[in-house]
Order: sequence, then structure tokens, then C-alpha cells
Amino acid sequence: MKRLLIAVLFILSTVIPVIAQTENASNDTVAATVNGEIIYMDTFLSKVLPSYTEISKRIEEVDPVFSDILINTEVGQNLLAEYEKRSLEALIEETLVMQYAREVGIEIDIQAIRETVNKSIMDTLTELNIAKSDADLFYILKGYIDGLASYESKVVRDLAYREALNTLYLAVTDSATVSEDEVLQYYQANSSRYAVAEEKVTVKLLLFDSFSEAYSVWKAASRDSNPAAVLDTFPDVQNKSYTRQEIESVNPELVRSLFKTTRGELLPSVVTMDNRYAVIYLVSYTPAGTKSLDEMRGEIEETLINEKKDLLWKSWRAEEFEPFKQNSTITRYYDNIGGEQP
Repeated sequence: MKRLLIAVLFILSTVIPVIAQTENASNDTVAATVNGEIIYMDTFLSKVLPSYTEISKRIEEVDPVFSDILINTEVGQNLLAEYEKRSLEALIEETLVMQYAREVGIEIDIQAIRETVNKSIMDTLTELNIAKSDADLFYILKGYIDGLASYESKVVRDLAYREALNTLYLAVTDSATVSEDEVLQYYQANSSRYAVAEEKVTVKLLLFDSFSEAYSVWKAASRDSNPAAVLDTFPDVQNKSYTRQEIESVNPELVRSLFKTTRGELLPSVVTMDNRYAVIYLVSYTPAGTKSLDEMRGEIEETLINEKKDLLWKSWRAEEFEPFKQNSTITRYYDNIGGEQP
């Protein structure tokens, strides 16, 4: 803890002057403005300082020499300065996305998000019997200058941004559709992918050393309308695929029970595998040959829809968002420091 505190204090004493190298007090709290909207310095610091804190801790543990270069040399300071600039650009990009979303009628209820986050944090502190002052110190040590308040603000902003981005993505890609002809052509062009050289089964498998234990689990699964879900409650359940030859090598009698067309079924009894007792749910059977178009339709449609959504999203960025960004008025805290640009 002492070494971590020293690292955090060092960062707070050396990094902040680097990113606030201006004598103009009116600019000290402003990291950037985007179309008149302010990104405050504490918002920016809440993005970079937690990373600095974790980086400094890990690098010191892995390689003290590299840590010294990063912190105590001009090369290291230049690297940190570049990281700061890119982190600020990421915040600017997020702000632009949220502004664009508002411009096209997508409103994010930030107040509702803030109330939800605050309640979640307070409930957690109460449940764990953690004093707010202790939580503040914890988050200060993590790199959040104002402690819990800075952390909470960052979570709210991140959630609001993700909601805006996801809503935009759904709106932009909603028109993606796939025709039957596209599915057929994709299937024909990729027919080699659907060849199955050897028949196989996919199963859910639980192995036990005791027959009694295996039987009690099989009994519970057999009485349930969804036996597979019962097996999934066990952390050591295995989802595996076997060829006919592999099953024959462990228990030839299982071949007839497993290698058959099914929509999913629990084997009618406990069986033996590798000198242990097994409860098996047969998920599917795949014969040798080539999977039919009907079998692959869902997977193909999903692949093509995702491709089209990706194209629509890229087109939106190039044709709508980039012009919006280029026409925006953006200033950065270092614009007046030696004329540097990212």
C-alpha cells in the first residue's frame, strides 16, 4: 500500500502540471470545448489518472528500469504527453457522438443514469459497511482526484455515452436485411465450410466417481422439463463433441444411444465412461457429409446481417459523422501551449 500511495502521489504531483501548463486560471479547469460544451479537467483526469496509477504500479513491479525511464526521462514524459493527447481526443470523440445523437433526436436521460449509479454505489457501501471517507480514499489511491465523486461521474458519463452509441448504432443499422438469393449464393460460395468429414455428437457431460451421486443428478434431470439446464447448474459440466471412433474407444455400447438424429435428450440412464459414471445430455447429432442449406440458414443470415450492419456503420461514419466532426468547433487545453497539436 505504501508503494502504491507513493506512486499515486508522484503521479498527482508530476502529471497534473504537465497537462495544465498554463498560467491562465480561467483555463485551469477546462480540458477542451466541443461546440461550446466544456470537458472539464477533472473529467479528463478521471480518464487518464486511473490508468497512470495502474501502469505505474505494474511497470514498477515488472521492470523498475523501464519505470524509471517512463517517469524520469524526457522520452518517458513525451510518451505520457502523447497518451494524454490521445485520451483527450477519445473524450472529444465521445462528446461529438453524444452531440450528434441529440441532434438527430436521441435523448439520453443522464439524470436517471446518475440516480441509478449513485443508488448502486450507496447501497454497496451500506451492504459492505464501508464508510464514505474510506471509499473516497480508495478511489483517490486508484487515481480519482475527488475520490468517490470523480469515480461516480466517470461511470455516469461512460454509461450515457454507451447508451447514445448503442442507440445510434441500432438506428443506423436497422435497415440491414438479407434476401433468400443472398443466403443461397453465400452457401454455394462457401460449401466447403459445411462439409463434415466424420459424423459426431455434441453432448453435455457430468462425470462422477460415485454411482449414487451420478444417479441422484440423473434423477433430478430426468424429472425436469429442461434436463440440460439442470446439468448446466454444475460448474464442472463439460460441453464436448465426439466422433463415433472416440465413443467406441471409451464405451462401444454408447454408440447406439448417441449416434442418432435428435432435438436434444437426456440418456435414459447413468452410463460409464473412462471408469467413471456419467450423466449425458445429447445436444445434437451431425452425420457425415455436407450440412444442408436449411441447417446453415440461421448462421448464414446472421453472418450476412452483421456484414451489412458493419458496412452501414462505416458508411454512416464516413458520410455523416466525419463531416459533423469536421464542421465542429473544438479547442483543447494545449492549443495555447507552444502551438502543439495531437
